Amino acid sequence: MTAFVRRLLHWSDRLFLGTAALFSAIYLTAICLQVLYRYVLELPSPWTEEMARYLFVWSAFLAAAVSVGRDDQFFIPAFIERLPARPRRMLQVGIDILQLCFALVMVRYGSIMADRMMMARSPVLPIPQGVAYMVIPIAGLYMAVHLLYRLLLPGLRTERP
Repeated sequence: MTAFVRRLLHWSDRLFLGTAALFSAIYLTAICLQVLYRYVLELPSPWTEEMARYLFVWSAFLAAAVSVGRDDQFFIPAFIERLPARPRRMLQVGIDILQLCFALVMVRYGSIMADRMMMARSPVLPIPQGVAYMVIPIAGLYMAVHLLYRLLLPGLRTERP
C-alpha cells in the first residue's frame, strides 16, 4: 500500500511540476509578446499582462506544493543539526504539523475566495476570476496530502544533507 501511495505521489509531483513548467513557458511567451506589442509595435496588449499574471500565480503555487511535499523548503541548518536525533525528529514533526495547519487554512479560505470570485469576470480575459484563485485550495490540498503521508509514515522522510 505505501509503495503504491509513494508511486502515486511521485507521479502527481511530476504532473504538478510539468504543469508548472508549461505555465511558466507560456508566461514567458506572454511577457515577450507584451514587450513586442508595447515597445516594437507600439500597441499595448492588456491580455498578455493579465494572462501572464494568472499563469505566474498558478505555476508558483503548483511548484510550492511539490516543494512542501519533497520537504525542500529553505531552512537554516545551524540549530537543527546540533540537536540530538529525538529532539530533531520532534522539531520536524512540529514543523510538519504547523505546515499542515497552514495548508488546511489554504484549502478552507482559498476555496471560499475562489467560490466568491467565480461570479466576477476577469477584466480582459473571458474567464471568471475564481479560476485564478482556485490554485490556492488545490495547492493546499496537495501539500496537506504530502504532509499527512509524511506524518503518518515517519520512516519515509528523506533526511536533509
